[in-house]
Amino acid sequence: MKTGALIVAAGQERAQAEFRPMLPVGDSTVIRRIIITLQQAGIEPVVVVTGQQGDELEKHISKLGVICLRNRDYETTQMFYSICLGLNYIEDLCDRVFVLPAKFPMFLPVTVSRMMESQAPAVCPTVNGRRGHPVLLAKEMIRQITSYEGDYGLRGALRQPEISEKVEEITVEDEGIIQAVETKEDCRRPSVERGQIQIHPQIRLSFGRNEAFFGPEMSRFLSLIDHTGSMQTACRQMHMSYTKGWNLLKDAERQLGYPLLLTRSGGADGGFSQLTPKAADFLARYREMERRMRKEAAELFGEYFPEYGKGQEV
Repeated sequence: MKTGALIVAAGQERAQAEFRPMLPVGDSTVIRRIIITLQQAGIEPVVVVTGQQGDELEKHISKLGVICLRNRDYETTQMFYSICLGLNYIEDLCDRVFVLPAKFPMFLPVTVSRMMESQAPAVCPTVNGRRGHPVLLAKEMIRQITSYEGDYGLRGALRQPEISEKVEEITVEDEGIIQAVETKEDCRRPSVERGQIQIHPQIRLSFGRNEAFFGPEMSRFLSLIDHTGSMQTACRQMHMSYTKGWNLLKDAERQLGYPLLLTRSGGADGGFSQLTPKAADFLARYREMERRMRKEAAELFGEYFPEYGKGQEV
C-alpha cells in the first residue's frame, strides 16, 4: 500500500507577521523537518501546497524530492481550499495520504509508522486525550472530504457522521502531534530549540555508465509527466527549468537506447506527453528496487546503529 503526504504551506487569508513554514526548528526549519520526518518513515510522494512567498519556499525545499503545487488564490481562500487542491492532485498517486498544515514539525517518525499499521479509512493520533497532526486518510475518503461545504475545514469534514464513525484514534506518546510552531517565541521553547532531526540513513539509487544518468530526480520527473501529461508542468512542480528537464530526458534516452516519452503537440486540446511502455516498465522496476533498498537500509541501520532508534531524539 503506497502512502503519500500533503503539507499545506500556502499561508492564510490574513497576512502573518512571520512566515511559519521557514521558522527555525533546531538545526532545520518547520517545513524541512516535516518533510524529512515523513520521508524517514518511507512516505512518498510528498506534496506541498505553496502560496505566500511561494518562490522562496519552493527553492528552500527544492532538493528534498517533493512536489510543489501553487495556490495562487491563497490570499482570498481558507486553508481547506488548499487541502482540497492538494487532495485532488495526490488522489491518483497513492492509496492513502497524511495531511497536515506546515506548523507541526515536532511529531516523530515512530508516530507515522504507528498510524500506518492501521487499516482504518481515517486515522488520528492522540496524546493525553487530544487529537493532533498529521491525519491519515485512505483514498476512498478523499471525495467525501473534498465535497464538504460546512464550517471548520478538515476538522469539520472529519466530524461528519458518515466519516467520524470511520475514524480510528491511535494513542501515542508524542507531544509533537499537538505542538504548533507559529511564532518566533514558539521557536525558543527548549523542546523546539534543541529539536535536532534524528540521524537516519539516506539512500539514493542511481544508474550510470560513465556518469549517473537515472536517479531519484529522473524517477520523480517521469512520474510527474505521467501524472500530469505535461513535461512543462512537471518541471514547474519540481521547481526546475524546462531546459534542465529536457536535457535530463535526452541524456537518459541516449544512455538507455530508447525513447521515454510519446508526445503530441498542438491541436484544440493542446500538447500532451506520456511514458512509452518501455519507460513505464523501467520506472516501475526502478521504484520497486528503490523501495526494497530503503527497507533493507533501515533494517541494517537499526542493526549497526541501534543507539539511533526509531522515534529517538538526538
